[in-house]
Amino acid sequence: MQSRSSDRLPALRVSNTENEVTAQKQRQVDYVHHAVPLTARVGRWQLTMSYWSLISAMCWVFFGALASTLYGTEAALIALAATIAVMSILSPLFTKVSSRGGLSTTQMSRKPLGLVGGFLTSLMMAALVTYYTVFESSTLAVSLKLYFHVAPMWVWYGLVTLAILPLMLGSVQTWMARLNGLLLPIYVLGIAIVIGLTVMHSDQGMAWLHFGGVVPAAAQPIPAWAMAFCMLMGTWPLIPTATDVARFGKIEDEKFNDHVTFGFLFYLWLYAGNGLIGIYLVHSMLPTDPTQETGVVQAILAAGGLFGLILILVTQTRISTFNFYESSMNFERFFAGALGIKLGRMTWVVVVGILAFVLMLTDVFSYVLRALQWQSAFFVGWIAILAIHLMLNPKERTSGMEFRANRVPMVTPGLFSWLISSGIGIWLIEGRSVPPLAHALASPLTFVIAGALYLVSLLFTSKSKRGHASDVRDEVGNYMGTWVTCEACDSTHTAYAMDRDPNTGLPVCDECATAVRVGVREAVTRANAVA
Repeated sequence: MQSRSSDRLPALRVSNTENEVTAQKQRQVDYVHHAVPLTARVGRWQLTMSYWSLISAMCWVFFGALASTLYGTEAALIALAATIAVMSILSPLFTKVSSRGGLSTTQMSRKPLGLVGGFLTSLMMAALVTYYTVFESSTLAVSLKLYFHVAPMWVWYGLVTLAILPLMLGSVQTWMARLNGLLLPIYVLGIAIVIGLTVMHSDQGMAWLHFGGVVPAAAQPIPAWAMAFCMLMGTWPLIPTATDVARFGKIEDEKFNDHVTFGFLFYLWLYAGNGLIGIYLVHSMLPTDPTQETGVVQAILAAGGLFGLILILVTQTRISTFNFYESSMNFERFFAGALGIKLGRMTWVVVVGILAFVLMLTDVFSYVLRALQWQSAFFVGWIAILAIHLMLNPKERTSGMEFRANRVPMVTPGLFSWLISSGIGIWLIEGRSVPPLAHALASPLTFVIAGALYLVSLLFTSKSKRGHASDVRDEVGNYMGTWVTCEACDSTHTAYAMDRDPNTGLPVCDECATAVRVGVREAVTRANAVA
């Protein structure tokens, strides 16, 4: 096949079919450093079952119970409804763009935040999901300790970590969906049994609906439901998490994924379903002490006994497959992309397991509220900046965002907007001199400040594009379906994910271009040798 490359530039090696060797290598690592081509997308059931493993995470049951315990059941229900509405609107904005280009959160961050901002996004995502890994693994360990009443707590932490590791080597493209699909009916049945047993054992009736919360009205500078909503903003990192998974979605499944996989039905079950379960269980089974840090676990075991333990085991198996997968992927993106340390995802799974075990010793339940606040401080700013960027650039919403290393800045004013707003958010949370109203509104204020700073930064940002005139995408007819060989690593990728080296004019894949740009690999030496 002949390319339309300029005579002054080295010819492209192009093909209408995917290179099987490259495809096999990339599928094994789930395209950790590359945009996912259309040929690697998965069906709606496979994508939904992989992502919906999040639904069975015990943290969502815990967060609902926490909101009710702190601010009252009525306030918690209003906050959950408001969160469902907001997330159902925001999430598809991100997942749609990710799906159309096959882009990860790292790649989508590059245009508004620069290469450094993309790497920082990977690191923050890795830290975030590691926290949830610790939370969910701790839930299982505490459950086993409470049920069997033997051995010190650290022993159960170690056993849980070792038992879970072999299950964490799957991916969206392999058996993660099958595993979670098989466990879903068990999860639903287990929940139904535990609730049924709670109804039989509890004499509280409908009292759980009228719980007033332990935080006194005098300590609430804003309405109770708004306090609960601000707390739940700490769960907004679900949006970048969904974005990372949406890159595997098929274009023809876009509407389904917008409404089901990453949309209203998902958030309805996640927040309303799990939230109500948590509120009901805690206030029905622990009516005299609903503030227990491990109250949800105790309530499930008190109601279900062995059935409750099996339910927790199934839920943790489902969510742990996703948590370890997402955390290891983002650690690999950061360390390989920014520092040139390529250990491979399987190694990172083990590293995450060791890290999770160490962090479990800190008793994650004791600082869950603060962790939610810190997560909110970092990620609501990211969400605000990218949402504004996408809304102001409709072409990028339909044609995909620019992410190639040689065509985005190293840093942008948007990155400073993110860092400044995050710093202000942390100060609003931790500062002793912060007024109670500002402290309560820390998350919404961080969101607004990030968006405002980004809008102001756009006024001073040059409109000139980085890169060079020749673009591989323009040299071929169908850039999503034409495959070009990288002259630096000899791998083959779609023209959409390829560029020309600004020094040699040779075609180079984004992984090699990124490595050269940040100075972590000598790929440019090989490219020059070929030239």
